[in-house]
Amino acid sequence: MPFRSFVSLFLPLVLLGSPVDFESEVWPILQDRCIECHQAPYEKNGRMIRPKAGLRLDGLAHIMFGSQDAAVIEVNHPSKSPLYNRVILAADDDDRMPPKGAPLSHEQCEILRQWIGQGVDFGSWVGAEDGLDDLIRQDHQSSLYIPQFVSFYQKLGDGVAPVNSSEISQIRKKTGLLIRPVGKGSSLLDVRVVTRHQHINDTTLLELKPIYDRITKLDLRRTAISGQSSKEIARMSKLTELNLSGCKIADEHLSPLGGLPSIRSVNLSETKVSAHGVNLLCRANSIHKIYLWQSAVREHDYRKLSSQHPDLTFIF
Repeated sequence: MPFRSFVSLFLPLVLLGSPVDFESEVWPILQDRCIECHQAPYEKNGRMIRPKAGLRLDGLAHIMFGSQDAAVIEVNHPSKSPLYNRVILAADDDDRMPPKGAPLSHEQCEILRQWIGQGVDFGSWVGAEDGLDDLIRQDHQSSLYIPQFVSFYQKLGDGVAPVNSSEISQIRKKTGLLIRPVGKGSSLLDVRVVTRHQHINDTTLLELKPIYDRITKLDLRRTAISGQSSKEIARMSKLTELNLSGCKIADEHLSPLGGLPSIRSVNLSETKVSAHGVNLLCRANSIHKIYLWQSAVREHDYRKLSSQHPDLTFIF
């Protein structure tokens, strides 16, 4: 029996298949079917054409920001992402996108679904970077909104004082990171890199110190941070989701992270982490899921890890 088929029988909810490459698979779809209506403002026949619903899909930061009303992508959740839900509507549905021409093919919809479900990885693609200072929605509360958070985050945020919006704005400018609450009225924060990944390093992370106790989602994929930052990350007591894919992280850096009290998901894809490092991380009793695609964990390690940690999901 092929190894992958064997693993699917014994490992819980393992995600099979290679990650979707944004630049070669997703971008051509957006470019061909979406950009005409969702790009930077331009002049045509003497009048200014602006992106519909304020949504631009021509740059990483614009895609992650979403429309004038709300985000269009919820990372790891295609079913909660309007960008995906609108393209799978029936052809005669008024809300179906794109509104002109034939609907996207099943294959194209699957590419979008898998890309969102696998974590919205843009690789090295950045796209248009103009207009970043305008990424503020007119309604103050809408600008702080991330689609649908569950009672888990409400309980986790109980008793946590909110951060002054001006302080968050200053930290955004210093770090270049996107910082936003995980839901309306929440004091907990989602912090993620959206552009200039290699400008984010260990020194950048230290600028987040004033909000360490409020960060619950931290996405530092493909940045220049090193294992030196693991001790800083370990001080984020409310951290539930951590993405370090493509970073300079190895086994010896994971021991501090095993002490995180609320961590549920860690992405270690494209790192030097081996099975030994995974076991160090698994000291965190709250952890549910670990992403290990193209890590130093070998095929023969997965069955052993699953036996040692039967309640965990390993995705590779």
